Amino acid sequence: MKFRIETPGHRASPSLKEFVTKKLSSLDKYYKDIQEIEVTLVNEVKGKNEVVVCTLNIRVPGKDEYIKTKSNIFEDAVLKAQEAAKRRLRIRKTQLQLARKKKTPNRKLI
Repeated sequence: MKFRIETPGHRASPSLKEFVTKKLSSLDKYYKDIQEIEVTLVNEVKGKNEVVVCTLNIRVPGKDEYIKTKSNIFEDAVLKAQEAAKRRLRIRKTQLQLARKKKTPNRKLI
């Protein structure tokens, strides 16, 4: 699994990149066929508040998963995106397993 971390408008520290890589590499447990994860961290100013937007584009065979979260700090935005990605990948895996079961001919029901 490859990671591409982009932070337009500012430079990401090595510790932030390590944090993102460490947290998102655990997604491999939930779905084995992840090819690449693109992470974009953008610091937006809305009025007087600064908001960090974390966008994940998870490349898997078939349709890619796209997740977008917001928070006040970088780490929290990444953790929220990780939780959302876990849910989406679990749902995807379950749907694929159900589809395989329906395709199986001559399956015996007990």
